[in-house]
Amino acid sequence: MPFDGILLGSRVMVSKEAGTSPAAKQLIVATAGLLDSEWDRTYDGAHNGVTTIASEFGETNHVIATRGIIFIREMHDTILNQPRDKRKALLLANKDKIISRLNSDYMRPWFGQKTDGRVVDLEEMTYTEVIGRAVELMYIQHQRQWTHESHYQIVIDFAKRCECRMSRHVPEVLMIVMLGDIDPTEYADFVGGMYPEAATTTLLSEDAEFFKMLCKRRRQKPPMFMVDIGKDFGTLIQKDSIWPSEHLEAVVGQDPQRVGIQQGPVAARYSTVVDEPVKTILDDIYHKHIAALTERLYGGDESRIPVVEYLGADPVAVDLPGSVTVHYSETERVFVLPENTDQLPDTEVWLQA
Repeated sequence: MPFDGILLGSRVMVSKEAGTSPAAKQLIVATAGLLDSEWDRTYDGAHNGVTTIASEFGETNHVIATRGIIFIREMHDTILNQPRDKRKALLLANKDKIISRLNSDYMRPWFGQKTDGRVVDLEEMTYTEVIGRAVELMYIQHQRQWTHESHYQIVIDFAKRCECRMSRHVPEVLMIVMLGDIDPTEYADFVGGMYPEAATTTLLSEDAEFFKMLCKRRRQKPPMFMVDIGKDFGTLIQKDSIWPSEHLEAVVGQDPQRVGIQQGPVAARYSTVVDEPVKTILDDIYHKHIAALTERLYGGDESRIPVVEYLGADPVAVDLPGSVTVHYSETERVFVLPENTDQLPDTEVWLQA
Protein backbone atom coordinates (compact mmCIF):
# COMPACT_ATOMS: atom_id res chain seq x y z
CA MET A 1 0.00 0.00 0.00
CA PRO A 2 1.44 3.46 -0.87
CA PHE A 3 2.52 5.76 1.93
CA ASP A 4 3.68 9.36 2.19
CA GLY A 5 6.27 9.08 4.93
CA ILE A 6 7.60 7.26 7.98
CA LEU A 7 7.86 8.32 11.62
CA LEU A 8 11.43 8.70 12.86
CA GLY A 9 10.89 10.29 16.27
CA SER A 10 13.05 7.96 18.38
CA ARG A 11 15.83 7.47 15.84
CA VAL A 12 16.57 11.16 15.39
CA MET A 13 16.61 12.00 19.12
CA VAL A 14 20.39 11.57 19.14
CA SER A 15 20.87 13.68 16.02
CA LYS A 16 22.84 16.90 16.00
CA GLU A 17 19.67 18.85 15.29
CA ALA A 18 17.58 17.28 18.09
CA GLY A 19 16.79 19.24 21.26
CA THR A 20 17.55 16.24 23.47
CA SER A 21 19.98 17.13 26.28
CA PRO A 22 23.56 15.90 25.64
CA ALA A 23 23.55 13.64 28.71
CA ALA A 24 20.22 12.10 27.59
CA LYS A 25 21.71 11.45 24.15
CA GLN A 26 24.65 9.67 25.78
CA LEU A 27 22.20 7.50 27.72
CA ILE A 28 20.33 6.56 24.53
CA VAL A 29 23.57 5.63 22.75
CA ALA A 30 24.61 3.48 25.73
CA THR A 31 21.31 1.54 25.53
CA ALA A 32 21.54 -1.81 23.73
CA GLY A 33 17.95 -1.92 22.46
CA LEU A 34 16.16 -4.94 21.01
CA LEU A 35 15.67 -6.80 17.75
CA ASP A 36 12.47 -6.23 15.80
CA SER A 37 11.29 -9.67 16.91
CA GLU A 38 11.87 -8.85 20.61
CA TRP A 39 10.50 -5.33 21.09
CA ASP A 40 7.28 -6.40 22.84
CA ARG A 41 9.28 -7.90 25.73
CA THR A 42 9.41 -4.38 27.19
CA TYR A 43 5.75 -4.71 28.21
CA ASP A 44 6.85 -7.18 30.88
CA GLY A 45 9.67 -5.05 32.27
CA ALA A 46 13.06 -3.58 31.40
CA HIS A 47 15.00 -5.41 28.69
CA ASN A 48 18.32 -4.24 27.24
CA GLY A 49 17.79 -0.80 28.74
CA VAL A 50 14.26 -0.15 27.43
CA THR A 51 10.84 -0.60 29.04
CA THR A 52 7.21 0.34 28.43
CA ILE A 53 5.03 2.31 30.84
CA ALA A 54 1.59 3.94 30.82
CA SER A 55 1.60 7.71 30.26
CA GLU A 56 -0.47 10.19 32.26
CA PHE A 57 -3.17 9.69 29.59
CA GLY A 58 -3.08 5.90 29.83
CA GLU A 59 -1.22 5.45 26.53
CA THR A 60 1.78 3.14 26.29
CA ASN A 61 5.20 4.80 26.07
CA HIS A 62 8.48 3.11 25.17
CA VAL A 63 11.21 4.71 27.28
CA ILE A 64 14.80 4.25 28.42
CA ALA A 65 14.79 2.27 31.69
CA THR A 66 16.26 5.01 33.88
CA ARG A 67 16.04 4.94 37.68
CA GLY A 68 13.14 7.37 37.52
CA ILE A 69 11.22 5.26 35.03
CA ILE A 70 11.82 2.05 36.98
CA PHE A 71 10.31 3.83 40.00
CA ILE A 72 7.25 4.90 37.96
CA ARG A 73 6.81 1.38 36.63
CA GLU A 74 6.95 -0.02 40.16
CA MET A 75 4.32 2.53 41.24
CA HIS A 76 2.05 1.44 38.40
CA ASP A 77 2.54 -2.25 39.10
CA THR A 78 1.84 -1.97 42.82
CA ILE A 79 -0.44 1.03 43.45
CA LEU A 80 -1.53 3.06 40.43
CA ASN A 81 -3.06 0.01 38.73
CA GLN A 82 -5.45 -0.45 41.63
CA PRO A 83 -9.06 0.84 41.65
CA ARG A 84 -9.13 4.62 42.08
CA ASP A 85 -10.97 4.49 45.41
CA LYS A 86 -8.19 2.34 46.93
CA ARG A 87 -5.14 4.23 45.69
CA LYS A 88 -4.96 7.00 48.28
CA ALA A 89 -4.89 4.57 51.18
CA LEU A 90 -2.12 2.58 49.50
CA LEU A 91 -0.16 5.76 48.74
CA LEU A 92 -0.38 6.93 52.35
CA ALA A 93 0.60 3.50 53.65
CA ASN A 94 3.77 3.67 51.54
CA LYS A 95 4.34 7.42 51.95
CA ASP A 96 7.82 7.30 53.49
CA LYS A 97 9.09 4.86 50.86
CA ILE A 98 7.58 6.92 48.04
CA ILE A 99 9.12 10.16 49.32
CA SER A 100 12.50 8.48 49.65
CA ARG A 101 12.35 7.26 46.04
CA LEU A 102 11.19 10.65 44.78
CA ASN A 103 14.20 12.29 46.41
CA SER A 104 16.75 9.70 45.31
CA ASP A 105 15.55 8.66 41.86
CA TYR A 106 12.87 10.86 40.30
CA MET A 107 12.83 14.15 38.42
CA ARG A 108 10.18 15.53 40.78
CA PRO A 109 11.55 15.38 44.35
CA TRP A 110 9.38 15.86 47.44
CA PHE A 111 8.84 19.56 48.13
CA GLY A 112 8.55 19.46 51.90
CA GLN A 113 11.96 20.13 53.46
CA LYS A 114 13.21 22.20 56.39
CA THR A 115 16.27 24.41 56.06
CA ASP A 116 18.30 21.77 57.89
CA GLY A 117 17.39 19.19 55.21
CA ARG A 118 14.78 17.23 57.18
CA VAL A 119 11.95 15.84 55.07
CA VAL A 120 8.55 17.13 56.22
CA ASP A 121 5.06 17.82 54.95
CA LEU A 122 4.27 21.22 53.49
CA GLU A 123 2.23 22.18 56.57
CA GLU A 124 5.36 21.84 58.75
CA MET A 125 7.32 24.45 56.78
CA THR A 126 7.52 28.16 57.55
CA TYR A 127 6.57 30.81 55.00
CA THR A 128 10.19 31.65 54.23
CA GLU A 129 11.10 27.96 53.96
CA VAL A 130 8.40 27.52 51.32
CA ILE A 131 9.70 30.50 49.35
CA GLY A 132 13.31 29.30 49.65
CA ARG A 133 12.48 25.74 48.64
CA ALA A 134 10.37 26.92 45.70
CA VAL A 135 13.26 29.04 44.42
CA GLU A 136 15.68 26.15 44.95
CA LEU A 137 13.60 23.84 42.75
CA MET A 138 12.36 26.31 40.13
CA TYR A 139 15.26 28.75 39.63
CA ILE A 140 18.37 27.65 37.72
CA GLN A 141 21.17 29.56 39.41
CA HIS A 142 23.97 28.98 36.89
CA GLN A 143 21.72 30.16 34.06
CA ARG A 144 20.07 32.90 36.11
CA GLN A 145 16.62 31.97 34.84
CA TRP A 146 13.45 30.26 36.00
CA THR A 147 12.58 26.78 34.81
CA HIS A 148 9.51 28.46 33.28
CA GLU A 149 7.99 31.92 33.52
CA SER A 150 4.87 30.46 35.15
CA HIS A 151 7.06 29.07 37.95
CA TYR A 152 8.22 32.57 38.80
CA GLN A 153 4.57 33.54 39.12
CA ILE A 154 4.01 30.73 41.64
CA VAL A 155 6.69 32.22 43.90
CA ILE A 156 5.42 35.79 43.49
CA ASP A 157 1.82 34.83 44.17
CA PHE A 158 2.81 33.00 47.34
CA ALA A 159 4.96 35.94 48.42
CA LYS A 160 1.87 38.16 48.06
CA ARG A 161 -0.03 35.75 50.27
CA CYS A 162 2.76 35.82 52.82
CA GLU A 163 2.75 39.62 52.97
CA CYS A 164 -1.02 39.70 53.36
CA ARG A 165 -0.74 37.23 56.22
CA MET A 166 2.14 38.94 58.04
CA SER A 167 1.66 42.68 57.55
CA ARG A 168 -0.13 44.67 60.24
CA HIS A 169 -0.85 47.59 57.90
CA VAL A 170 -0.81 48.38 54.21
CA PRO A 171 2.88 48.91 53.25
CA GLU A 172 3.89 52.00 51.30
CA VAL A 173 5.71 49.78 48.79
CA LEU A 174 4.53 46.23 48.19
CA MET A 175 7.15 43.58 48.86
CA ILE A 176 6.68 41.96 45.45
CA VAL A 177 7.75 45.24 43.83
CA MET A 178 11.03 45.14 45.73
CA LEU A 179 11.55 41.45 44.90
CA GLY A 180 11.93 42.45 41.25
CA ASP A 181 15.32 44.02 42.09
CA ILE A 182 16.63 41.11 44.17
CA ASP A 183 18.36 37.88 43.19
CA PRO A 184 15.77 35.10 43.61
CA THR A 185 18.16 33.10 45.80
CA GLU A 186 17.81 35.91 48.37
CA TYR A 187 14.01 36.03 48.35
CA ALA A 188 13.56 33.97 51.51
CA ASP A 189 16.05 36.05 53.55
CA PHE A 190 14.53 39.28 52.25
CA VAL A 191 11.01 38.22 53.21
CA GLY A 192 12.27 37.11 56.62
CA GLY A 193 13.95 40.49 57.07
CA MET A 194 10.76 42.41 56.29
CA TYR A 195 8.51 40.07 58.25
CA PRO A 196 10.49 38.14 60.91
CA GLU A 197 7.43 36.09 61.87
CA ALA A 198 7.44 34.56 58.36
CA ALA A 199 10.65 32.76 59.29
CA THR A 200 9.21 31.19 62.44
CA THR A 201 5.53 30.69 61.67
CA THR A 202 4.45 27.45 60.02
CA LEU A 203 1.86 27.61 57.28
CA LEU A 204 -1.77 27.92 58.20
CA SER A 205 -3.81 25.12 56.67
CA GLU A 206 -5.54 27.47 54.23
CA ASP A 207 -2.17 28.84 53.07
CA ALA A 208 -0.83 25.33 52.56
CA GLU A 209 -3.88 24.58 50.39
CA PHE A 210 -3.34 27.87 48.58
CA PHE A 211 0.24 26.89 47.68
CA LYS A 212 -0.92 23.46 46.47
CA MET A 213 -3.52 25.22 44.33
CA LEU A 214 -0.82 27.45 42.83
CA CYS A 215 1.25 24.40 41.92
CA LYS A 216 -1.72 22.67 40.25
CA ARG A 217 -3.06 25.78 38.52
CA ARG A 218 -4.25 25.26 34.96
CA ARG A 219 -2.50 26.72 31.92
CA GLN A 220 0.97 26.66 33.50
CA LYS A 221 3.87 24.25 33.24
CA PRO A 222 3.69 21.70 36.08
CA PRO A 223 6.48 22.46 38.58
CA MET A 224 9.36 20.02 39.03
CA PHE A 225 8.38 18.69 42.46
CA MET A 226 5.62 16.81 44.29
CA VAL A 227 3.89 18.85 46.95
CA ASP A 228 1.55 16.22 48.39
CA ILE A 229 0.30 12.65 48.09
CA GLY A 230 -3.35 12.90 47.17
CA LYS A 231 -5.92 11.38 44.86
CA ASP A 232 -4.33 13.06 41.83
CA PHE A 233 -0.79 11.84 42.65
CA GLY A 234 -0.72 9.33 39.78
CA THR A 235 -1.50 12.04 37.24
CA LEU A 236 0.68 14.82 38.66
CA ILE A 237 3.77 12.65 39.02
CA GLN A 238 3.85 12.11 35.24
CA LYS A 239 2.66 15.52 34.05
CA ASP A 240 4.83 16.92 31.25
CA SER A 241 7.30 14.12 31.93
CA ILE A 242 9.22 14.21 28.62
CA TRP A 243 10.17 17.91 28.70
CA PRO A 244 12.94 17.39 31.31
CA SER A 245 14.91 15.15 28.93
CA GLU A 246 15.44 18.29 26.83
CA HIS A 247 16.05 20.56 29.84
CA LEU A 248 18.21 18.61 32.28
CA GLU A 249 19.33 21.88 33.84
CA ALA A 250 15.88 21.97 35.48
CA VAL A 251 16.40 18.53 37.07
CA VAL A 252 17.99 17.89 40.47
CA GLY A 253 21.69 17.28 39.89
CA GLN A 254 21.08 17.45 36.11
CA ASP A 255 20.86 13.66 36.36
CA PRO A 256 19.52 11.96 33.18
CA GLN A 257 18.73 8.85 35.22
CA ARG A 258 15.92 10.79 36.92
CA VAL A 259 13.99 11.64 33.74
CA GLY A 260 11.83 9.91 31.13
CA ILE A 261 13.48 9.57 27.72
CA GLN A 262 11.18 8.28 25.00
CA GLN A 263 12.89 5.73 22.79
CA GLY A 264 11.63 2.84 20.69
CA PRO A 265 13.14 -0.54 21.67
CA VAL A 266 14.38 -1.18 18.10
CA ALA A 267 15.43 2.42 17.38
CA ALA A 268 17.69 2.33 20.45
CA ARG A 269 19.62 -0.54 18.87
CA TYR A 270 20.60 1.66 15.92
CA SER A 271 21.21 4.90 17.82
CA THR A 272 24.95 4.53 18.36
CA VAL A 273 26.41 7.98 17.63
CA VAL A 274 25.79 11.17 19.61
CA ASP A 275 25.06 14.27 17.48
CA GLU A 276 24.97 12.33 14.23
CA PRO A 277 23.69 14.72 11.53
CA VAL A 278 20.09 13.98 10.61
CA LYS A 279 21.11 13.87 6.92
CA THR A 280 23.47 10.99 7.71
CA ILE A 281 20.70 9.14 9.57
CA LEU A 282 18.20 9.61 6.72
CA ASP A 283 20.76 8.70 4.04
CA ASP A 284 21.65 5.54 5.93
CA ILE A 285 18.00 4.50 6.17
CA TYR A 286 17.47 5.32 2.48
CA HIS A 287 20.45 3.30 1.20
CA LYS A 288 19.83 0.34 3.51
CA HIS A 289 16.19 0.22 2.44
CA ILE A 290 17.25 0.05 -1.20
CA ALA A 291 19.85 -2.61 -0.37
CA ALA A 292 17.22 -4.70 1.44
CA LEU A 293 14.82 -4.48 -1.51
CA THR A 294 17.60 -5.34 -3.94
CA GLU A 295 18.53 -8.40 -1.91
CA ARG A 296 14.95 -9.57 -1.54
CA LEU A 297 13.76 -8.99 -5.12
CA TYR A 298 16.94 -9.37 -7.20
CA GLY A 299 19.25 -11.51 -5.08
CA GLY A 300 21.49 -8.52 -4.38
CA ASP A 301 22.35 -8.11 -8.08
CA GLU A 302 21.80 -4.47 -9.03
CA SER A 303 22.24 -5.31 -12.73
CA ARG A 304 18.93 -7.19 -12.60
CA ILE A 305 16.98 -4.10 -11.59
CA PRO A 306 14.92 -2.99 -14.63
CA VAL A 307 15.19 0.55 -15.90
CA VAL A 308 11.95 2.32 -16.86
CA GLU A 309 11.29 5.87 -17.88
CA TYR A 310 8.90 6.43 -15.00
CA LEU A 311 6.61 4.51 -12.69
CA GLY A 312 2.96 4.79 -13.66
CA ALA A 313 0.38 4.02 -16.32
CA ASP A 314 1.19 4.21 -20.04
CA PRO A 315 0.34 7.59 -21.61
CA VAL A 316 -3.02 7.93 -23.33
CA ALA A 317 -2.80 7.77 -27.14
CA VAL A 318 -3.75 11.10 -28.67
CA ASP A 319 -4.35 11.91 -32.35
CA LEU A 320 -2.53 15.14 -33.06
CA PRO A 321 -3.06 17.02 -36.32
CA GLY A 322 -0.44 16.65 -39.02
CA SER A 323 0.69 20.21 -38.35
CA VAL A 324 2.30 19.06 -35.08
CA THR A 325 5.44 16.94 -35.27
CA VAL A 326 6.66 14.84 -32.31
CA HIS A 327 10.22 13.62 -31.89
CA TYR A 328 10.85 10.86 -29.30
CA SER A 329 14.03 9.87 -27.48
CA GLU A 330 14.77 7.75 -24.37
CA THR A 331 14.53 10.75 -22.12
CA GLU A 332 12.18 13.26 -23.76
CA ARG A 333 9.43 14.14 -26.21
CA VAL A 334 9.79 17.27 -28.37
CA PHE A 335 6.73 18.87 -29.93
CA VAL A 336 7.35 21.01 -33.06
CA LEU A 337 4.44 23.42 -33.44
CA PRO A 338 3.18 25.13 -36.59
CA GLU A 339 3.79 28.82 -37.09
CA ASN A 340 0.14 29.38 -37.95
CA THR A 341 -1.94 29.41 -34.77
CA ASP A 342 -4.97 28.22 -36.71
CA GLN A 343 -3.21 24.88 -37.16
CA LEU A 344 -2.73 24.27 -33.41
CA PRO A 345 -4.72 21.35 -31.94
CA ASP A 346 -7.82 21.85 -29.83
CA THR A 347 -7.16 22.64 -26.16
CA GLU A 348 -8.51 19.29 -24.93
CA VAL A 349 -6.31 17.32 -27.33
CA TRP A 350 -3.30 19.48 -26.53
CA LEU A 351 -3.65 18.95 -22.77
CA GLN A 352 -3.88 15.18 -23.20
CA ALA A 353 -0.74 15.15 -25.31
